[in-house]
Parts: sequence; C-alpha cells; structure tokens
Amino acid sequence: MPLFFLIQLTLSFVLLMVFVLVYFQMEFLNLHPIVTLILSIFVTYVLSIILLVAINKSARTVMRVKEGEIRGLGLVLWTIQETSLDIALNLSSKLFIHTPSPDFLYRLFGFKRRKGVSILTRLWDPDLFDIGENTLIGTDAIVSGHYIKNGVLHRKKVKIGKNVTLGARCILGVGVIIGDNTIVGYGSVIPPHSILDPNSFYSGVPVKKVKILEETKISK
Repeated sequence: MPLFFLIQLTLSFVLLMVFVLVYFQMEFLNLHPIVTLILSIFVTYVLSIILLVAINKSARTVMRVKEGEIRGLGLVLWTIQETSLDIALNLSSKLFIHTPSPDFLYRLFGFKRRKGVSILTRLWDPDLFDIGENTLIGTDAIVSGHYIKNGVLHRKKVKIGKNVTLGARCILGVGVIIGDNTIVGYGSVIPPHSILDPNSFYSGVPVKKVKILEETKISK
C-alpha cells in the first residue's frame, strides 16, 4: 500500500534525525565512542516511543470515528496510527532480544489491557479490541479490526471473552465475538462477524464447533 510505505518512510526519517541529534549532543559529554553510541541508541529509543505514542494519539483524536467505513482523511489518519505502532514494535524487537512487555506498548497505543492477557502476535487496531481476563492470543495469529476493499477501510470492534485461548496462526476476522472459556485450535479461520459460543472448542477453516467444554475444567 503506497500510503503505508510513504508514512513509514517519513516517520523513519524523522526518527533517524532524532538519533543524529541525540548522538551529536552525547558527543559533548566526551565519553568513550562505544558508550556514546550505546547511550545514543537508548535515548533515541525512549524519545522515539514517546514521539510515536504522541503521533498515534493525535491521529486517533482527530479521526474520532472508530467503526464503519473510513475514507479520505480518515484512511490517512488510520494509516498513521498503524504505522506508528508498527515502527514502535519493530524498534523494540530489534533493540532487545525479547520485546520488553509488548502488552505495555499496546496499552500506550490505545489497547485497554485486562489482567492476565497475553498477546504473542502483532495486534492490529488495538483500540477496537475488547479482550477479557486471562486470555491468550497465540504466535503468528492474524487479528485485526479492519479490512480494506476497493480503497475503502472498514473497521469493526472485536470482542474476546475471558479465559479464551486463540491458537497459533489463527486468522480472526472483523466484528468477531468469542464467548468466555472458549478455545480456538491451531491455524483456524474465524470469518468476519462470527459469534463463537462460550465454553466450546472450535477448529477448522472456517471454524466449526468441535465440542462443548466443561466449564469447571477450563475456568481459571
């Protein structure tokens, strides 16, 4: 998507300029070159996250409308939101061996996190997700609150209950509602606007209910 690439390029250039400015400021401290470089990278990371959060929040505030068809300026603002989050996550994954507290980063970018939630994948449209306590979203799952058709962005809130396990490599469509204590198997596809019953095991492409689970065995 050209717009996504253009905004990503612009933000990346801005962050590069931040690093250059920080590095030259650090040189005035007359530290060892390696120490100067390490400190510059760390300070740039912190300043970059602060800047990206501010840009993201400003775009969300101006955008106002969260759901439905998003066109024109709204599409640009949404792209700014997702690009700023994408860059923040990439910075963290490259600067550290393990991304430090990704849930914390998501909260900074509009996600309302509840106790015990673990997200092991890239979460698109974090402001559209309502996820209950003790829910796990597996590695490489594709979860988003949007799709784009004929140049028009469509957004819809996604609600996932508590004690839910969404297996690795699952695909979750927009507007999905998943009941409490439900498990979705590896690689399953949940079509848009699907409603999954609570206390159930689902699997398949598209998902189908495999069996009803005993609530006493899966409640935490």
